[in-house]
Amino acid sequence: MNDSVKKMQKSSIILRNLREIFLHELANSFGNILVTVTSLYICDKTRVVKVYVSFMPSQNGPRMIKELEKHKSKIRGLLGKRLANKLRSIPELKFHLDNSIERAYHIEKLLNGFEVSLTKASISV
Repeated sequence: MNDSVKKMQKSSIILRNLREIFLHELANSFGNILVTVTSLYICDKTRVVKVYVSFMPSQNGPRMIKELEKHKSKIRGLLGKRLANKLRSIPELKFHLDNSIERAYHIEKLLNGFEVSLTKASISV
């Protein structure tokens, strides 16, 4: 089997299980803050997975990344229990803030402002 196919399968398994862990097993661990695993990237040869997460409310992002780093051994342990029969080794987890939702909202606001400017410009012509 091609290495890239194996990597995609491994990525999919880890992503699905991390999402389930945050949804079910760690749902109340972070108070009223919703943690969502948006994507992940498996680093070649280093056995490290970069896990991209977003939070609701989003202003808690930087603080929550620190909290996840404190709990990453517990999270990795929960992942290991779920994947013991599927993966040879459980990779190290590195959490990163995914602020793509905020960037998209900001771009949308800019574009909406641009449309209003264009409409005003065409009316005054």
